[in-house]
Amino acid sequence: MTVKGRPVEIGIVDLFDGSPERDAEFIQRFARTAEDLGFSGIWLPEHILFFDRYESEYPYPSAPSATDPTKSEVHNATVDGKPRVEVSDDQGLLDLFQTAVHVCRATTRIRFGSSVLLLPLRNPAVIARELRTVGELTGDRFDLGVGVGWSSEELEACETDFASRGRRNEDMMVDLRRRWSTDAAQHGAASRPSPRMLVGGHSPAAIRRAAQVADGWYPWNLTLPQFEEHHATYARRVREAGRDLADQHVIAGLRFSGDLEALPAVVEGYARLGADGVNVSLRTDARSYAETLATASRILELAA
Repeated sequence: MTVKGRPVEIGIVDLFDGSPERDAEFIQRFARTAEDLGFSGIWLPEHILFFDRYESEYPYPSAPSATDPTKSEVHNATVDGKPRVEVSDDQGLLDLFQTAVHVCRATTRIRFGSSVLLLPLRNPAVIARELRTVGELTGDRFDLGVGVGWSSEELEACETDFASRGRRNEDMMVDLRRRWSTDAAQHGAASRPSPRMLVGGHSPAAIRRAAQVADGWYPWNLTLPQFEEHHATYARRVREAGRDLADQHVIAGLRFSGDLEALPAVVEGYARLGADGVNVSLRTDARSYAETLATASRILELAA
């Protein structure tokens, strides 16, 4: 899609859980359909564990309204006064890296991204090797969205300290950068290009990490005024870090549940305010996903 002469990437965020309706064969059909229809990428959320009950508050219950993207509307139910993450009773998610390889094996162009990978759950040496491997097996079509996680239940069940997750997330980002730079210096052109690393979220700490360490920023469910405000902070942080905003990549992500005819206005709004791409969660049905994606592609004029 092009906005004011500038290309805008349109990605799809969806769930692949290995259920009978969304098995390995379905994932590759979905990927080929999205590629043929002109979408730039497929992005998979990550959670290692889900719980019947959360004490943690879900941070993204509101999304921009389809009829007025300057305003938000609440999609998630509340339990004991706290927004609750929307999951099915038997919810699960397949591993990001293995799913990326499976998707890219069935396609030739479309990229795969994490939306977002919970970096504080990882060992830095292990994930550095995993990222090199997924780069090799996907033809370097993997984008690394990273975040700290919001569920204390999940991090604690994985025997990881919840309170220090922000510091460890940033330390690991720096460590990955160091490992990639060392690898490039030692092996030159033979080394793999590092994946594009984007920081998810719009907290002050997330924006600072995105500006100072990462290749870009990946906020979620912001209205257009909210995106404009936080993007201005992000741009200022980038300049303060002595970096060039033109070298950064910004993807605005949102859950969209309205009439698809209203989607171009939302995409164009983000693009005018500085987004290079827009990732959309349409929560497609396994039986009608192709029709939904085709309609979105037509309306957004993605297919060649």
